[in-house]
Amino acid sequence: MQIQKEYDEMFMQRAISLAKKGWGRTGINPLVGAVVVKNNRIIGQGFHRKIGEAHAEVCALINAGTKAQDATLYVNLEPCCCVGHTPPCVEAICNTKIKRVVISMTDSNPLVNGKGVAFLKQNNIDVTLNVLSEQANQLNLWYKKYITTKIPYIILKIATSKNGKISGFKEKYITSEPSRKFVHSLRSQVGAVMVGINTVLADNPYLTDRLVGRNNPARVVIDPHLQIPMQSNFLKRNSRRIIITKRNNDSEKIRKLNLLGTELIFLDGDYYPIETVIQKLGSLNIGSLLIEGGAILFLQFLDKKIYDELFLFVAPKTVDGGIQFFDEISKEIKLADLKSVKIGEDLLYHVYGNN
Repeated sequence: MQIQKEYDEMFMQRAISLAKKGWGRTGINPLVGAVVVKNNRIIGQGFHRKIGEAHAEVCALINAGTKAQDATLYVNLEPCCCVGHTPPCVEAICNTKIKRVVISMTDSNPLVNGKGVAFLKQNNIDVTLNVLSEQANQLNLWYKKYITTKIPYIILKIATSKNGKISGFKEKYITSEPSRKFVHSLRSQVGAVMVGINTVLADNPYLTDRLVGRNNPARVVIDPHLQIPMQSNFLKRNSRRIIITKRNNDSEKIRKLNLLGTELIFLDGDYYPIETVIQKLGSLNIGSLLIEGGAILFLQFLDKKIYDELFLFVAPKTVDGGIQFFDEISKEIKLADLKSVKIGEDLLYHVYGNN
């Protein structure tokens, strides 16, 4: 029994590792990896590569071929039993005559949520649940939130100087390159990155994954008066671009933005409740959202405690002038009570929110 448990955990670890290869490419679909095993040897494996393409289980079964009969399938998320972009995976599993399925966690999708497991059992397939469930749950935290609420998983990324300033930097970057690479990795994993218009005007950011090279997320800017420069890096055609603004802005500029393929969300007034903004983005199939500034946007999320994770980078430099932000952060978290991780020259603090 103990030997079987060790084998189950070993092969499930492989499935979870495969699932991570799908970061940033599966859209609102979960990260899933699958491994087919016979006589304690892997005979097939796969992962969900892109929304609309075959699911991990099907990829692994195709890879295994006819050898899959009477084998064991390891998958980090309950196989689907509903029709989406692809047919139900449970039917493919049954048709292949898999003998046993090992699953890390059930699918929170109301259309599945235990029904996939029930279907397999009804077809005389042995099912083992909750193998490395904690790791599997951590991998798809964002998916669990989005699939049950249609609200994106919110991550705040804040960088400050040693004395807590969030602006007033003389150089373009206050953090070290390892920290910036970490942020680019975060970008590559989310559905979209969002900033306020002041950040675009001040920094002209790319908001792309240039240091990891895995995936460029959608870019979102809150821009009530449609101030965005037409030559800004934000508007480059290397990813989806979304501007949240007023309908009665310059009609000619709106026309030009539409010609560039930019999506516009029209809201009333000069101030947009952040709850409304994220609901709108959720309706556009954005399952996770990285907030990268500036101060006004950060304060809205912090004041209303609307975030799921917060990454705070503290550079070892002091800055004269600029906006002091430690006071605002300290209302949410006590840095003295947290352990930091050294990344390059910087300190990184990471906390989970209350959502």
